[in-house]
Amino acid sequence: MPRKAPHFKQSAPPGFVYINEASRLSGRSIETLYKDRSIQRRTGQCPGPPSETRNRKAVWLIAEIQAWHDAQGGLGPDPEQLHNSRPAEPARAAA
Repeated sequence: MPRKAPHFKQSAPPGFVYINEASRLSGRSIETLYKDRSIQRRTGQCPGPPSETRNRKAVWLIAEIQAWHDAQGGLGPDPEQLHNSRPAEPARAAA
């Protein structure tokens, strides 16, 4: 019986998520995330073209997408939020 591959999230270091998880959380396609130059700069990766998205193990994305997603109650982040150095704080803005 073949061994089961480990779940990607288990091996992601603290503060990072895999690109496929970031895509699910943000509602943006993996191809769009790959093309986002600010993400490439901030992760220290230079991911390949969308045709290479099958090999997702080595691609990391800063987990502020997760924090933003949680703060919005499940809504995906505005693409502009990905360019900010800190996650949005909608609770303070609404108060």
